[in-house]
Amino acid sequence: MRVAIHQPEHFPYMGFFDKMRSSDLFIILDDVQYTKNNWQNRNRFLNKNNVEEFFTVQVEKNANKKHIKDVLTVNGPWRSKNPKKIKQNFNIDIEHMFQYKKLIDINMESIRWGALQLNINTPILFSSMLNISTSGSQRLADICSNVNATEYISGNGGKAYLDESLFTCKVTYHKPNIKNSYTVLQNV
Repeated sequence: MRVAIHQPEHFPYMGFFDKMRSSDLFIILDDVQYTKNNWQNRNRFLNKNNVEEFFTVQVEKNANKKHIKDVLTVNGPWRSKNPKKIKQNFNIDIEHMFQYKKLIDINMESIRWGALQLNINTPILFSSMLNISTSGSQRLADICSNVNATEYISGNGGKAYLDESLFTCKVTYHKPNIKNSYTVLQNV
């Protein structure tokens, strides 16, 4: 079984979905620390004027001290502003996705929506369901062992940090075959 593991990004880029499509099981790494200024609560697109524009989910203060699955959003204009931007630029109505209180719920709605639009049916599992307490490469190797993976599909960036000797399965590095690195919204 080919397994890919990825943190839950906000309306991920096409490489995320390309890796999902290449796997038999896609694991959302939700019980690791939230990282500020990453793709967990924001993304970008080219608007109708061909100008890069970001859209961000505002999260609570000190979110970087919590696991991704526990990060809360805050109320504010972003809840109506983001759906308006998306509707205006892509004619897609996803206002309901921004009503959740937890970031993970918003991101999972965006991931499921993207997978549906791209006709990807890969089963999704949350790492938090596996109760694994290790970290780093060992954590990824333990997740793979727990789900009986025969192959772990890492992102290409994994070459810089992954300790392959810890894995009991084959490790491959996925190089996305995509047209651009913008959100899935730009590509459906």
